[in-house]
Amino acid sequence: MSVLVDLKNKLDEIKPAQKISSTGKIKVNKKGIALRIFTLGGILVAMSYSILLGIELNQPLVVFSSILPLHSFLILIVGWFFYKNPATDGKLTNTLVSVIVPVYNQKEMIRDVLNSILSSSYKKIEVIAINDGSNDGSKKILDDLVKQHGRRLKVVHKKNSGKRRALADGFQIANGEFFVLIDSDSIIDQFAIEEFVKAFSKDSRLGALVGHAKVWNSSKNLLTKFQDVWYDYFFNIRKTTESKFGSVLCCSGCLAAYRRESLEQFIPYWAESPIHYGDDRELTSYAMAPKWAKDQIASMYVHKNGKKISSLSKKTMQAMSEYDDAEDRALTAQAFVAWKTGYVASAIVYTDVPESWKIFIKQQKRWKKGTLRVNFFVSTFFWKKHPLMASIFYLDFMSMFSMPMIILTVFVYVPIVLNNFSLPLMYLAGMILPGLAHGSDYKFRDHRAKTWLFKPLMDLLTTFVTSWLIFPAIWGFRKNEWLTR
Repeated sequence: MSVLVDLKNKLDEIKPAQKISSTGKIKVNKKGIALRIFTLGGILVAMSYSILLGIELNQPLVVFSSILPLHSFLILIVGWFFYKNPATDGKLTNTLVSVIVPVYNQKEMIRDVLNSILSSSYKKIEVIAINDGSNDGSKKILDDLVKQHGRRLKVVHKKNSGKRRALADGFQIANGEFFVLIDSDSIIDQFAIEEFVKAFSKDSRLGALVGHAKVWNSSKNLLTKFQDVWYDYFFNIRKTTESKFGSVLCCSGCLAAYRRESLEQFIPYWAESPIHYGDDRELTSYAMAPKWAKDQIASMYVHKNGKKISSLSKKTMQAMSEYDDAEDRALTAQAFVAWKTGYVASAIVYTDVPESWKIFIKQQKRWKKGTLRVNFFVSTFFWKKHPLMASIFYLDFMSMFSMPMIILTVFVYVPIVLNNFSLPLMYLAGMILPGLAHGSDYKFRDHRAKTWLFKPLMDLLTTFVTSWLIFPAIWGFRKNEWLTR
């Protein structure tokens, strides 16, 4: 009992104070609304000035670099003013939910992870933990938990063969209409599964959902503080925008839910996969299939209206399936070919993030490489989606390649060759001030937020450091790897 009390106290300490209104909006006070309007106006002014300066200097690259903030502008408008939580007004059903947790060497956290699931407010669940050959003592902890919880927890011990095969084994014995996938380093809020059920019951077109991820170890050091405010932006601004159009691009592995029907045709192929390595963040159905199955799946993959995807989509989908990068993005991409995908801000999960710079950079490089693979596939059909969401996607995809060139243009070519220092300063202000606005918005939504001031610094890090990881990602594009830590 003391273990559960300690877990509850820890969750209460880091639980967000962010609230959802009766209409499904994420609540923000009047100061926050004023800040949002001021921020949007400032971005427009800065963008207009930079474009005019580029035209005056007759520099197409300067004009191009000035247009890219339009991408951020569109995201902020939609994410701040138009998002509605899919679970709001949804009804609870008596549907069985299968919660699948692949485990490998997680003795430090696995007890808390499974206890948090078994303490869920939604009781009609089957919890399946697949021990993928752990050798750190996790096996004994799992066996002890089975004795404690009895039939409520099913544990399968197997030889190490990777996360994807572990998940395949979980899918084979799962009986639920909905699957909830949780990483073994992520702890869920007691109402998370309940919120997913509400969202699925409210909209039968939803095939996949992602929850709101908070950083479990946010107070550990400077890097984890950076990641905490970065997670808030990506979930409560980026994913709110994507969710508005039913096109969340990545249902993150720390907490994702799928309707069985959206995956059912692929599950038999997962079980036959000869691939032996998976990734703790990523899952893709095709990466688990042997080559003959990939070809067959691609040829049979159709929209709900019966129209097959294009031959180009098939080729890029098969190419994507050859690798173990970005499995959560790939699975999400498959889901929203024929289904809607959504972000449930009221389904909260607390996930452990890298605490060292070496591991963080390795993670970012892997994510960038996997995102490239998935985006090539998605780009073959995403133009058919909502025009505004399609514009955001293609601008974002384009910026992955163009950002290093823009940095060199603005901060090297313009001041040294053109002897103009106003544009670099304006551009720098255009990064710092929106970052400060994003962080402040975090504070206005969640008064308990402690890391909000780090957002401008994190933006500088992603601009001047991690954006350059596109080059090693391209260089190692054919290299198949999955481990981060």
